[in-house]
Amino acid sequence: MSWDLLRCSEMPLPHALGAANLRVMTTAGEPALTPSETARRVKMAVIHAGAAFGHEASFAEAGRRLGLDPWAFYFGARAGVLGTVEAEVVIAACGFFAPGLVRPAWKSALAATSPGELVREDVRLCINWARRHFASLPRIERLADLAGRVVDAADASGRVLFAAWRAVSDPADDPAARTGLALLRLREHRGAGHLLAVAAEGLTPLAAILAGPGPAKAAANGWRPPYPAITQEDAQRLNAAEQRTDTLAGMAYKTLTAHERAELVELLRSAQQQVTR
Repeated sequence: MSWDLLRCSEMPLPHALGAANLRVMTTAGEPALTPSETARRVKMAVIHAGAAFGHEASFAEAGRRLGLDPWAFYFGARAGVLGTVEAEVVIAACGFFAPGLVRPAWKSALAATSPGELVREDVRLCINWARRHFASLPRIERLADLAGRVVDAADASGRVLFAAWRAVSDPADDPAARTGLALLRLREHRGAGHLLAVAAEGLTPLAAILAGPGPAKAAANGWRPPYPAITQEDAQRLNAAEQRTDTLAGMAYKTLTAHERAELVELLRSAQQQVTR
C-alpha cells in the first residue's frame, strides 16, 4: 500500500547530492542549501520513512484485532486525531482519496471504537517501528532534535491533519520514538501542502493523480473510471504544484541554519537507507 500511504500525488525526483557535496555547499563558498531545496531533498525520506510503519504486517494485524478492514483502520488511525467528525471532514482532509472509499471506511472505524483508541494504536505502531529501525542510527538524538524543531516551526494554516497530529502528546521521550513521530507529522505537513498547491494551480486531486502517477494510482485511491482526459497543461500545472509544495514545505526549514539543513538532509538520508535495507 506504498502509494496509498504517500497521501499525495507526488512522484520521486532525481537523486539528491551526496552528503559530502552538501557539506561543500555550506563550507566552500558555494550557495547554501535553501529551505525550499531542503524540502525537496528530504521529500522521499519524509514520505517513505514517515509512512513505513503502515507497510508492516503489524499494522494490518492491529486493524484486524479491532475488527476493521485495512482501509477502515487506515483512515480511522490517520484521521482519528480530528475526533468524531462527519465523513465529509475526513474526505476534505484526505483529499487525494475518493469520497466513495473514505466515507464507508470512516463510518466503519467509528462504529468499531473511539477515534482516541485508533490514534493511540497508530502512535504505538509508529513508535515501535521507529525504535526497531532508528534506535541504532548514529546521531539519532541529533536527528530527533532537528526534525522536532522543524515540526515545531511549521505553519499549520490550511493543514488540519498536521495541526491535529502535532497537538497529540508524545507518549515517549527516546530519540527513535521522537524521530518516528516527527516524520509522521512532517509527512502530514507536506501532504497537506501539496493538496493546497494542487488546488492553487487549478487542479482537482483526481486530475493531479492522473497527471502524475496515473490511472493505476487513481484506482488504488478509490477513484473509478471513466477518468477525465488529462492535457499537457494539466501536466504543467502539476509540475508547478510540486515546486510550490517544496516552497510551502520549505518554510518550516527556515528555523534551521544552512549548516543544520545540510546536516538534516544527511541524517534523513541515512534514516531512509536504514528503512530500505
